[in-house]
Amino acid sequence: MSDDEIDFVGEVRRLLQADGYVVHGGGPADDPGLVGRFWFTWMQTGMAEAEVGPTRETEAGAWTTALAHRLDNSRIELHRVGNEPPPATMEPFEAARLPEDAFDAAMIARKFDVPHDLAAAQVEQLRRQSVHMNDRYQVNAQTLEAPFGEFVGDLIWLSIKRRDKAPVHDWRDLQVIKNLIVGPEHEGFEIYPAESRLVDTANQYHLFVFLDPKVRLPVGFRTREVTGAEQAAAVGARQRDFHSAV
Repeated sequence: MSDDEIDFVGEVRRLLQADGYVVHGGGPADDPGLVGRFWFTWMQTGMAEAEVGPTRETEAGAWTTALAHRLDNSRIELHRVGNEPPPATMEPFEAARLPEDAFDAAMIARKFDVPHDLAAAQVEQLRRQSVHMNDRYQVNAQTLEAPFGEFVGDLIWLSIKRRDKAPVHDWRDLQVIKNLIVGPEHEGFEIYPAESRLVDTANQYHLFVFLDPKVRLPVGFRTREVTGAEQAAAVGARQRDFHSAV
């Protein structure tokens, strides 16, 4: 690492730490994919949970990514105010790790004024999840053991939120997320529940994806048909051009 890079990292660290950024390094106690990797977290007063950055090979790289995240905040706010569509393509997901505060049941109980046993249950669930991050989304993934029986096997539960917390529910984005994290030939579904068991507390979305790529839902279309803007306009419809991520 050059002297210039050391000076740059030190200055970036000083400015970003004051704004709630921390860089973490993966060690033997972490998932194998995080060993020797670095990533940032960002937390400010009033935030329900920390933002988690993608992993990088060096500490300097993690601070550089944190700086880009900080500079992008203004761009994200402008995007939310306007009505422009989201970018057509999505960056790959990388493994990430939640900050240690996310696993502190006592702190969670105090912060959200909930019983300690409820906070402890939430922490235990978080420990069973892997975290995936790209430029726009954070996805927590957890295996559900054969909820429909052994015939169809396990599911992967994907808990999905935009990093800018915007209430955007783009079906194509969810399809790409499913493809990138689980696989393009795995089928999944969302649930629109009975009001008696409705949970609606944040701009967060949930996909349940079959781990076996041979499993197919007994409802839905049987053949593929995807059009772009020009083909849709020819029949009086409206559509965006399609950009596959796989």
